[in-house]
Amino acid sequence: MPEPVVDGTLSILGAPTAAEQQVSPHIEQVLRRPARTFADWSRRHRHAFA
Repeated sequence: MPEPVVDGTLSILGAPTAAEQQVSPHIEQVLRRPARTFADWSRRHRHAFA
């Protein structure tokens, strides 16, 4: 996205609250495994961005 669009979108949405940043307990129920972090995902998929 162009930077002005990003800035505008973020100003409308605001910063996420602590509650919005929590991982839903439903993730494990749906995936049948614990949720993973973004850092873990990025390590596992770094080849796609090389």
